[in-house]
Amino acid sequence: MVTRLVIGIDLAGSEENRSGFCVIKEEFGQKETKSRSIFTNEEILTEIRRLHPSVIAIDAPLSTKYKNIPLTEDLKKYGALSLSLPGMQMLASRAEKLCKEIEKLGVPVIEILPKATQEIMGLEPDTLSKSKHQADAILAAITGFLYLENKVKTMGASERKITIPQPSRKKPLQ
Repeated sequence: MVTRLVIGIDLAGSEENRSGFCVIKEEFGQKETKSRSIFTNEEILTEIRRLHPSVIAIDAPLSTKYKNIPLTEDLKKYGALSLSLPGMQMLASRAEKLCKEIEKLGVPVIEILPKATQEIMGLEPDTLSKSKHQADAILAAITGFLYLENKVKTMGASERKITIPQPSRKKPLQ
């Protein structure tokens, strides 16, 4: 079995605030999940360089150019917020800068909505972690893992694609 590694990030709008960071590693058919808090873009990039993930799933809008794109009802249902909000603009700006650096490393990045993964997979975030940020990072990493297994779909406007799990009866890490 080939080792697969996914990083999930619940990105904060500011490097001064705590971001959730999760790694799911599969080796010889066994999956291991580790989560923690992380702060700066440089800390995130250092971990990416060290771990060499197959994909990175981020809970944040990945570009500021989505500002004028209206949200679909499906995205609103899963907790997506408009980029017209000042806090979301700040988050999108940070995510955009981070993604440009990640692209230089040759690692694919997908935008996710943790609430979508939680609802579709029937997961309770309180059982994942005591920290909401870490729970959202775990949900991001689960979505990233499902992405590697082609068990996802995209939703949203053509300019802003968000990756969510395909409905399934099976729990995501079994």
